[in-house]
Amino acid sequence: MKVLMCGNHPSNRGGMTSVISQLRSYNWEDKGIQLKFIPTYYPANKLYKTVYFSISFFRVCIALLTYKPDIVHMHMSYKGSFYRKYMIHRLCKRFNIKDIIHLHGSEFEKWYYETDEKNQNKIRTLLRECDAFFVLGEKWKKIVESIEPAVNVIVVPNAVAIPKCTVRWSDDQFRLLYMGVLIPRKGIDKLLQSLYELKKIGKLNNLYLSIAGTGEGENDLKVLCSKYGLEDIVQFHGWISGKEKEDLIMRSQAAILPSIHEGLPVSILEALSYGMPVIASDVGDVASAVIDGINGYLIQPGDVKQLERRLESVNDKKRFLQMSIESRNLAEKVFSEEKFFKTIIECYMRL
Repeated sequence: MKVLMCGNHPSNRGGMTSVISQLRSYNWEDKGIQLKFIPTYYPANKLYKTVYFSISFFRVCIALLTYKPDIVHMHMSYKGSFYRKYMIHRLCKRFNIKDIIHLHGSEFEKWYYETDEKNQNKIRTLLRECDAFFVLGEKWKKIVESIEPAVNVIVVPNAVAIPKCTVRWSDDQFRLLYMGVLIPRKGIDKLLQSLYELKKIGKLNNLYLSIAGTGEGENDLKVLCSKYGLEDIVQFHGWISGKEKEDLIMRSQAAILPSIHEGLPVSILEALSYGMPVIASDVGDVASAVIDGINGYLIQPGDVKQLERRLESVNDKKRFLQMSIESRNLAEKVFSEEKFFKTIIECYMRL
């Protein structure tokens, strides 16, 4: 079987790129599958992105003629990503090749209802015509089916490799860890505000925050830290990976993601795999990974007061130890790579 995969260039940072990298590194040959990857998006200015996709589209055309894939597996978010995948989808229909759309965009639903009728018709056409539509969880399945009931939705939760080590309690400090891009919808400004409010009333105790990521909002967040007087407890690490990332995780106690919109972030699953309690907004399919009061806490997006209370609650040794065990167990039972690849391979075979 031959599969052609399309998605972000590896230099693009974020959850979608992480999933694509995970898929590309798998030993497909052992399953009798040959995988070819053509990046269709490169993070740059508008002109460069347009030229880059034009070249990529030509490469896809050539691949359909020469490589002759049985399946085209496309990774999509929304807006420009949708239009790029819609064009490739039309090619697949012309060549009578099966195609899979793998949705990662956390704001796909919001964008659909805000766009005009012409675009909505295109979106529903793509959902109806593609041979399979992958979503990250049951909540997203219901959303997509409400947009187009004729869609063939398959739930494929993101997955993570399970490390040998787990995080440990520290009597000296309780370090929160944020991992991801630094953009407004991630809600980090509300997190900083919560820390500031705790500091004002003397309840910050030994809380520290590590921010691992880069993005358009980085400078604004640093200015906010200075305004709130949090420079001594908040540390910006930039975009990290490999050993550096593992070391930072092992120095931390809990993960935090106060986003306004999400799908099912890989960063949360990584935290679970290391046995970290997680505080996260109840958006997208986050509730499938964070069970409120069991392995972490769910909060309403933008609710600073609720976030303050949860930051206080999680900083307790007994609670931390219980939640750490639950996080690790959930990662092993539900979000293992074995289950992830099994679901995808079974779909390939059916198609």
